[in-house]
Amino acid sequence: MEMNRQDPSKETCASRDVVGDLDIEDRLLLGAVDLHAHAYPEFSLKMRGRVDDIEWAELALAAGMRAFVMKSQVFQTVERAHLVQKMVPGIGVYGGIALNHPMGGLNPLAVEVAGELGGKVVWMPTWSSKNDLSKSQFYLSRMRAYIKTIETVVPGPEAGIEILEGGRLKPVVTDIVAIAKNHGMAVSSGHLSVEESLVLVEACQKQGVPFTLAHPFSRSVGASLTDQQEIAKRGGFIEHCFVTTMPMHQRLELSKIVEAIETIGPERTVLTTDAIQAWNPPPPEMMRMYIGSLLQLGLDAASISRMIQENPARIIGLETDAADGSPA
Repeated sequence: MEMNRQDPSKETCASRDVVGDLDIEDRLLLGAVDLHAHAYPEFSLKMRGRVDDIEWAELALAAGMRAFVMKSQVFQTVERAHLVQKMVPGIGVYGGIALNHPMGGLNPLAVEVAGELGGKVVWMPTWSSKNDLSKSQFYLSRMRAYIKTIETVVPGPEAGIEILEGGRLKPVVTDIVAIAKNHGMAVSSGHLSVEESLVLVEACQKQGVPFTLAHPFSRSVGASLTDQQEIAKRGGFIEHCFVTTMPMHQRLELSKIVEAIETIGPERTVLTTDAIQAWNPPPPEMMRMYIGSLLQLGLDAASISRMIQENPARIIGLETDAADGSPA
């Protein structure tokens, strides 16, 4: 996929390219949809967030964003999203469910309830996945300081959740994909292995359910460019989260994300923040930083707009011609 590369050395720096009254970063933020917006509080009031859910929505509204999907690693967020939407009208606030141990793991009932309440995303197991427990335990290591029962419920990788049996999807996962289809929900890979995601994306494609491969360069996933190309070839989207580049996380070189975008193409790529915890900027500011950084590295505005506005809106079924950020 060819994209126009901007030369930041020409005229003014791309980060100060003013369009009307707005810098280009702020202009591109208008209408943005963040599919990976962590809620606060999460698993302990002692683990501070940069903003709470109401502040998140107010900042997103002020920035002109269109919508965001609240994620929690331990509970479904659809009820909270409904309340936040009522308190901060003018921006779409949606919830979803991550299929970790507190939600019963691969639990069709929990998914159906989330769907009935307007949920938009089903995240496959993250810190509860066998893949994550075998490779990273990054998020789990932070939970251990607060949640003592973690060691009982998840003593080791053997307690991790897998979605395959004999190389095929477990029947319960097939049921979950069908429920997602019936309720207009997208499916995210969470922290599954690449092997699991390659099977899951095909099942989602057959059902007409949007699929995203989350933070492929994270330690939990470790998907190569070839892996990402295969996921995209099978109909999935590649989701690159800005948090992986941050100091208290993976310090991923942003140039790797640019290389992936140029390899896969913006038409199969989604950009999100995955913002969490107090040491990071507020999520809308993180998205602005993401946009500005990609511009400086030479990505063109049209490609960035595709990845933060059009693609995520389609993934969660928002009408593309909506005039504002209200739910479609």
